[in-house]
Amino acid sequence: MINRFLKPMLPSLSTDLPKGENWVYEVKYDGFRCLLYWDESSIIMTSRNGHELHTIFPEIPYYLKNLQGKIKHLLPLLIDGELCILENQFKASFEQIQKRGRLKQNDRIKKASELFPSSFCSFDLLALEGKYIYQQLFLQRKEKLQHLLHMLGVHTDEVSLTSPINYIPFTSDKVKLEKTVQTHESEGIVAKDITNKWSPGERANKWIKVKNLRVNTFFILGYDTENGFFHVGVIKDQTVFFTGLFSHGISPEEKEALIQIVKKNQNGKSGSFISLEPSICVDLSYLELYKNQLRQPRFVSFRFDVHWEECTWESLQKSH
Repeated sequence: MINRFLKPMLPSLSTDLPKGENWVYEVKYDGFRCLLYWDESSIIMTSRNGHELHTIFPEIPYYLKNLQGKIKHLLPLLIDGELCILENQFKASFEQIQKRGRLKQNDRIKKASELFPSSFCSFDLLALEGKYIYQQLFLQRKEKLQHLLHMLGVHTDEVSLTSPINYIPFTSDKVKLEKTVQTHESEGIVAKDITNKWSPGERANKWIKVKNLRVNTFFILGYDTENGFFHVGVIKDQTVFFTGLFSHGISPEEKEALIQIVKKNQNGKSGSFISLEPSICVDLSYLELYKNQLRQPRFVSFRFDVHWEECTWESLQKSH
């Protein structure tokens, strides 16, 4: 028999996608990594950290239970995928999945499942007929997954916004998928080596994730000596507007130099935070704006050629 949960295999993060005849590419959706276990008596969805998701997103097991007769002979099975709330065929809503993931009360869960229905976007098949198949090669697993979904009546050529279960297709056309991901503001791309075998709990170099990052210019608002983060902002409605904080990406030498500049030119201190009048501009990469703040910001470079008043909310919105 198979376990209801395996610690998932994870992709390695990179800034560049690998190239070569052994590599194929899939859209990376912004949701909850999820393993779906299905046997004759239950459907259990588990997050990468081992938390149950089927009680918070009940529309998925409800939908699948009604189709169980079509694939009963293939149970128990285990599918790997991403639990998403889709905005378009190539992008999932981080904000909506976070909101739904926090719900506890059954009536609110039911209402949310109707207003913002989720979709289990599957990309790998780990077990079938009560036997593990994750040591089979990638293309074999994908073919079996595709066949399984066909039996359930799921179209596998593209992701459907209205289907509670989807299949994430792969392509060998890296350039075309990169353009698609940029156009639709997807989270990114996962490159997969077709010779890969699925390894529980491993962060593998056979799976490479590249995020679809934006880059914009911000000014420094200050530095927190307690947590080591710099605060940044832009001009919005003729006032200084906080947009986030960063610490990653900047070299130790650059960080120390910036700290000294902030300390020497500070215009006040509150607790551990040293504030600075807008003057120093930096380029930051980030995934998206979430509740008007930067997600996963990272230092790229100083922008000594930019005046701080050029860092506006309007220019930030143009890239979204």
